[in-house]
Amino acid sequence: MFSIRYKIIIIVVPLLLVSLIILTITSVGLAYNGISIVAKEFLGYKINQIVQKAENEVENLKRLKKDLGLNEESYKEFYKITLQNIIDYSHSITKKDIETVVAIDSNGIIKISTDPFLKPGEEADFFDKMKHGDDEDPEIRKGWISFDVNNLRRVGFYRYFAEWDWYILLSAYSKMFYKDANQIFIISLIILLISILVSGILLIIFINYILGPLRNVISAMNDIIKLNDLTKRVPILYNDEIGELAFTFNNMLGELENAYSQIKEYAFQSVLAQKKEERIKNMFQKYVPQDVVDDIVHNPTRALEGKDKNVTVLFSDIRSFTTISESMPPDVLVKSLNSYFTLMVDIIYNRRGVIDKYIGDAIMAVFGAPKEYGDDVQQGVLAGLEMLEKLEVFNKEQRKNNAKEFKIGIGINYGPVTVGNIGTSQKMDYTVIGDAVNLASRLEGLTKEYFVPIIISDETRKATKDFFYFREIGRVTVKGKTEPVIIWQPARNLKRNEKIAWRIHNKAIRFFLQRQWDESEKLFIDVLEHLKDDNLVKRYLNEIKEYRISPPGQGWDGTTIMTHK
Repeated sequence: MFSIRYKIIIIVVPLLLVSLIILTITSVGLAYNGISIVAKEFLGYKINQIVQKAENEVENLKRLKKDLGLNEESYKEFYKITLQNIIDYSHSITKKDIETVVAIDSNGIIKISTDPFLKPGEEADFFDKMKHGDDEDPEIRKGWISFDVNNLRRVGFYRYFAEWDWYILLSAYSKMFYKDANQIFIISLIILLISILVSGILLIIFINYILGPLRNVISAMNDIIKLNDLTKRVPILYNDEIGELAFTFNNMLGELENAYSQIKEYAFQSVLAQKKEERIKNMFQKYVPQDVVDDIVHNPTRALEGKDKNVTVLFSDIRSFTTISESMPPDVLVKSLNSYFTLMVDIIYNRRGVIDKYIGDAIMAVFGAPKEYGDDVQQGVLAGLEMLEKLEVFNKEQRKNNAKEFKIGIGINYGPVTVGNIGTSQKMDYTVIGDAVNLASRLEGLTKEYFVPIIISDETRKATKDFFYFREIGRVTVKGKTEPVIIWQPARNLKRNEKIAWRIHNKAIRFFLQRQWDESEKLFIDVLEHLKDDNLVKRYLNEIKEYRISPPGQGWDGTTIMTHK
């Protein structure tokens, strides 16, 4: 008997090409890594030479100034000559049209450049990838970097030049840098694809040979399902395991024929019960999350149990809604509200949030309950920011329809709560309770006090510090609390002037908390140069004027105590 195991051996032979695939991938990887290591060391050597040249030129400039007693104007001329010497030397040791040298100061401004797309005086968008902390050893401020310039990928090696507080970067186009490795990859890929194609053809041939009898079984089964005829039988072609399978299948059909009527009735009743359960679950999902419905269905005795966990709570509220409602016809108001809630709720659901409740025109949403996804805090902040973005689209439509525009405030807090089904067996709500919920509500109210559309707590900022920009708003003790909290305004994207303004703003806050009124006022005024009519900055400028006249007490730490919600 020609056993099926031998047929399997025939099929498996082409699969041995997997070894070739692994070998090809390993070879390409090693070649790619080897080329990268050599090239990186070569770029590192060149950047060291350029930095050494810069250090020598600076030492010469210092000696000239000391020996010749240069005045300011002469010193500037020699300084320009020094820069040109560095640039000329950089040109001499770099490959034309392939490698470029750029020097960037600690503020991210380009000082010298041999790259036509990076002009001196411009800000380097990729500088954040290079900058190290101020307290780090200058000798270790160097490394490898990849970035985009003019929509082309570049890679390079940079090193810190402490004398002028510069970062000097030697870079090359990625496609030129990895040219040899890419060629090896393409050749290996072609060989690999040819091998896979040949193996696939052989595999198809053998599969057709092996699966011929099995197709007869499948065909007979399909005919039975379509025609509801259990008298169907399959031919026995081979005297092996597949032949035994066909024989057993024919015997099984006889037994199934006797039980078919009972199975059909059971299946029919099962489908009816399942559809009924789905209808009930779909109705309840309009009021509570699907995960909660599933938990109640599968664990009805635990339905009222609560548990403690950390979640992100979001509150949003429409500003001056009473005034808006009084100025709009009821039908227009209802249409506007339905459109508004549809946009906002879709954003929350897309970010895997749960609508806890509607409080009039306010929305309370929870991220991280009943199910955790690992990035719930980040998703909560993204939801708040996207709600503000979508509000602009909504208001554009309102203006088009001559309807009132909406303004909203959003408060977000991350912290411990008790979450579960709260209530009785007759009536319950799935919700979260705790101080973290109250604080999120208070933060939403503070948006009116500080003239910003969204405020998050310091715990929320710590949990998302790697994903957003932040501007410190201040320190507040909300109503009903004794401990102050630090509050922040987040942003996903900032324009260049906004990045600069927020950086200056945070420095101004630090001076403000240290009672250095003059320094803080100067920086806040500088912020207004970038952010016109920023009401938060104006609030601080007014407070500085008041504190100059009536300084705060000895124990003042910058905390504002709120006496209302």
